[in-house]
Amino acid sequence: METSSRQGILERTDARPAQLQSRTRRTLILANDLPGPLSMRWLHELGIVVPLDEGSAFLSDDAGSLYGRATVASALVPTGSAACTLLAAWIWTGGPFPETIDIVSQSHYRAPVHGHLIRVHNRNIPPDHLMRMGRLWVTSPQRTACDLACDDGHGGPELLRIISAVLHQHQLTPSACLHLLASNPRWPGHARGVALFNAMKHDFDS
Repeated sequence: METSSRQGILERTDARPAQLQSRTRRTLILANDLPGPLSMRWLHELGIVVPLDEGSAFLSDDAGSLYGRATVASALVPTGSAACTLLAAWIWTGGPFPETIDIVSQSHYRAPVHGHLIRVHNRNIPPDHLMRMGRLWVTSPQRTACDLACDDGHGGPELLRIISAVLHQHQLTPSACLHLLASNPRWPGHARGVALFNAMKHDFDS
């Protein structure tokens, strides 16, 4: 049975813009807090910040560590949700910040957060598929790789690169992901994920 704290990830729907704003201001750099309108661009050109949109950014140093990326994500993910798919992959591996903020939630969010649309995945996730990074809940590396492989919203070489990075950096294999998929045959996109990991096995085994 899920614990009450993990039930909150899947059931709480009380996120409000004010809550998001209060969390964001403790983590992100906002243009309104800088001395002038060109300050954000200057900081970006110096490599000090990574822009989210014209009015917000996060420190490049934060993007260089697992905990730093989780801290950035926690400022963007609505309360009561968990990071998943592309956002979770960014937390686990780094690289360019994703175009969408992917979350597990039973709520729907239409307004962009700092220029990024929230993509909601309404899924029932077992407690052992989630991990906590500071204040943020995020799908485990193995669950993240499986979700990406089953997701029909992305594809091509870039998706393979991201999945491979998750597997390599966290000492996982396609066989381990196939085992997880075999235990959950009703996941949406299950056949797609199985085919992808079977295709990846040769590169990992060779």
